[in-house]
Amino acid sequence: MDAERVISFEDHGCYLITLETADLIDVFIRPVYKQIAVHSLNHYINTKGLIVYGWCLMSNKLYLVCQAHKNTSLKDIRKSFKQFTTEKIIEAVLNEPAERQQWLMEHFQKNSGFLKTHKKLEVWQPVRELVSLDLSRPESIAEHLELVHNIPVQQRIVRYASDFIYSSAFDYETGGEGLVKIMKLNGVVQALDDIENRKSTFKAKFSHK
Repeated sequence: MDAERVISFEDHGCYLITLETADLIDVFIRPVYKQIAVHSLNHYINTKGLIVYGWCLMSNKLYLVCQAHKNTSLKDIRKSFKQFTTEKIIEAVLNEPAERQQWLMEHFQKNSGFLKTHKKLEVWQPVRELVSLDLSRPESIAEHLELVHNIPVQQRIVRYASDFIYSSAFDYETGGEGLVKIMKLNGVVQALDDIENRKSTFKAKFSHK
């Protein structure tokens, strides 16, 4: 999904953030790495001031609709989250078979420093683009959540968005609690219901023709 470039960044605004793995390699195809992402998100929600309204974890991307509490910095949270998950993922990589371990490490190694001679391990690419979302327009947030939730459907991983457990679609569509502790805004929930009702009406209309 393409994101719009944000010219100015408000540290307490709401954003759709897309985190991409180094070289877009498929890191999150094994349960151990998926659980690292899930546990890390809950850790930052519970202790670091992160508010998540929606999320979706794909094999090489993590989509977040989020903001920071007033006394925290979203930029700092984002930077810390990337470092924290990098450390945890590298620890898990060291338990991989030698061939896959070497392959992953080669992708994670980045040259840094003034002379580019220092090797630094980075699981994530730099975040270059974000989508700014207006909390006073719940329909806009709902539209972006709908897009995020439907990525696994578009990629034919699942038939229905709520069947994909590594996203917040389950929370919104069933009213249950998914793997990550999200915050649901009443206006957004209603807007998502309206989207589903329009889709159901559209399907019913054309199914009788």
